[in-house]
Amino acid sequence: MVTIVVDGDTLDIQVQGSHKLWALTSSLRIPLADIRDVRHDPERAHRVFPGLKLPGTHVPWAYTAGTYYQSDFRPDFWTVRNADNALVIQCTQDAAYDEIIVEVQDPHETLTRIRAALSRRV
Repeated sequence: MVTIVVDGDTLDIQVQGSHKLWALTSSLRIPLADIRDVRHDPERAHRVFPGLKLPGTHVPWAYTAGTYYQSDFRPDFWTVRNADNALVIQCTQDAAYDEIIVEVQDPHETLTRIRAALSRRV
């Protein structure tokens, strides 16, 4: 699970607890300018094959964490155990990640906060 804080013009994603170990990272900082869209998407998080993992942990239908590459060779970052609480953050072409798929405590509240921050960045 992660906590997400809007810090000025940056989205600060803090990986919590044992998720740090499996995702092999403790945080991501993404400029709001690098975010195209964010959505609550349990179906996307239920994907059986998230891509080629380098590095990461994947136990189908149980847990996915780390960096995964799709056919376009752009990395996705994952840390999801409970797909029902997953948010998908789609990034711009120039960003470090194509998508960031993370589990949060309250997806609706987190989604509302991120969308409000995105609407203010103009």
